[in-house]
Amino acid sequence: MKYQLLVLWILTAFCINHAAGDIKVEKVADGITLSCTENVNVTGNGKDEKNLHLMYHDSNTGEYTCGENGQKIFVKYRTCDNCVELDTSSIVGLAVGDVVATIVVGVAVYLIASQARTGQVKPTKKRSDKQNLIQNVPTNDSNYQ
Repeated sequence: MKYQLLVLWILTAFCINHAAGDIKVEKVADGITLSCTENVNVTGNGKDEKNLHLMYHDSNTGEYTCGENGQKIFVKYRTCDNCVELDTSSIVGLAVGDVVATIVVGVAVYLIASQARTGQVKPTKKRSDKQNLIQNVPTNDSNYQ
């Protein structure tokens, strides 16, 4: 199905006048059909019919009532016009590609980490490394012992 459907039916007010009847909702292939249990028109969103057929479009979102003071229902449509369909082969391709990329990165890290080293690097000792930075000269300062 090209369109994804999210229909939220929220009853906003309980039927005070039982003469108007309840709203009956039927799911059909390309939308829903609203009708009243009594012989009353369904009104709302600029439409007024006995059996109101609502197709899957965002423009049909709105509040519909059964008669003047009848039961109310809020219908919310959300369609996905710019969605990408994922079939089984594309999902399998993504999973296999992910596994192959993980294996390639793992092998590359292993090969770089396990390379034979040419030899150990010996530290170079300089004369400045052995030179005392602070000379140890005795002072005759009586305050410092």
